[in-house]
Amino acid sequence: MLVEVSKDKYRRHFPIDSNPYISEPFIDLVKSKADRVIRLMNEGCNSIGLIAGIKDNVIRAPFSAPFAGFHYTHEHLLYNEVENFVSNLKTYVTDNNLDGLIITLPPDLYQTNMNAKFINAFYRLGYNMSTPEIINWIDLKKFDGTWVKNTVLQNYNKAINNNLTFHVVSDEQSINYVYDIIFRNREIQGRKIHMSLEDIIKVKSVIPVDFFLVKDIYGRKKGAGVFYRGHDKIAQGIFVGDDMENRSLGIMDLLYSKIYNFYKELDYDVIDLGTSGVEGEPNVGLIRFKEIHNCAASLKFTFSWSSDKN
Repeated sequence: MLVEVSKDKYRRHFPIDSNPYISEPFIDLVKSKADRVIRLMNEGCNSIGLIAGIKDNVIRAPFSAPFAGFHYTHEHLLYNEVENFVSNLKTYVTDNNLDGLIITLPPDLYQTNMNAKFINAFYRLGYNMSTPEIINWIDLKKFDGTWVKNTVLQNYNKAINNNLTFHVVSDEQSINYVYDIIFRNREIQGRKIHMSLEDIIKVKSVIPVDFFLVKDIYGRKKGAGVFYRGHDKIAQGIFVGDDMENRSLGIMDLLYSKIYNFYKELDYDVIDLGTSGVEGEPNVGLIRFKEIHNCAASLKFTFSWSSDKN
């Protein structure tokens, strides 16, 4: 049986977070987005835990993040412990007169072994599986500056010949420029941006955030990026965008190359470049663009269950 426990008790058993979105500083930052935050453990078994929010009478993990996931004592727990926890989630929902639950697991980059067990258990126990999201990522340990498509190098050289330069920025005015470029890029493409600049600045108070700008010789801003460093070895691309009217200058190729090298020099192993689509519908062009920039693909899974099911 699952029981709700205090933050202190929960953290005595689970002091380590496999991803930044299940850390206490981040949960504290977004807790107002849920009606109530709960921390669940199995009574008499302290190997797995879940931090979630209750919103509109539904357990949600995450309730304001790209993904969430479980805490666990180590990556090699017995499958039966995983299955038991997933089964007990249903009982917790019905016993507490809740309408259901929705859980999005992190990509395999963050917890390979446990993901396999959780995905299998959710599926076998009759949870609804949404269409998995395609996410793209770059293995920095293998990146040596060689691109899978020669056009990337050609476009990079074009950017250099056009006197474009890459900058890591931290002052308020430059950060505003970063957001403006990304906002306009999304607006032109008809893609929603779900974070305000104020939201990003709030995240910066609990997770290191890097802001990047590409400028031309006259100081005009042509490209931008926002990345998080909430994990020891995985940087996460949140937004990347360019001045689409000048895309032929090779802006994005310069951005990707410089950002890869920036994190490689900081000894990161991976950059998670995020979902390439919306609600399971792939953005074919975006996937292709990331692939020619040496990205691999993985899946991000969401499972749900409603208490009115038999």
